[in-house]
Amino acid sequence: MYANDQQIQSMTKQGLFNRLATVFFYLTDVEEGGETNFPRTDGLPQPVDFSDCSKGISVHPTRGRIIIFYSLHPSGEADEYSLHAGCEVKQGTKWSANKWIWNKPMNYVSE
Repeated sequence: MYANDQQIQSMTKQGLFNRLATVFFYLTDVEEGGETNFPRTDGLPQPVDFSDCSKGISVHPTRGRIIIFYSLHPSGEADEYSLHAGCEVKQGTKWSANKWIWNKPMNYVSE
């Protein structure tokens, strides 16, 4: 999906830079829904419908909970099983934040 996005390709220097890990913070409790779903857990196949949160593992948003997951293997290759999606919030409000850890320094501030 990102291979044809020129903005992403420019930002990542054609894939040289990549997210090594994600630290994801849940800032609110959610009454129902709003999970972070990992549909390829345990080697499950690529999903067709990303809104189907019934496959894999889902982490329920609870205020103060933090999840950390890796997007790359130690070799630097992408971990296809780190694929994740946000499930629909059915009741309540979901606030969250993330911190990306990159495999190389990202200089967002230009001089």
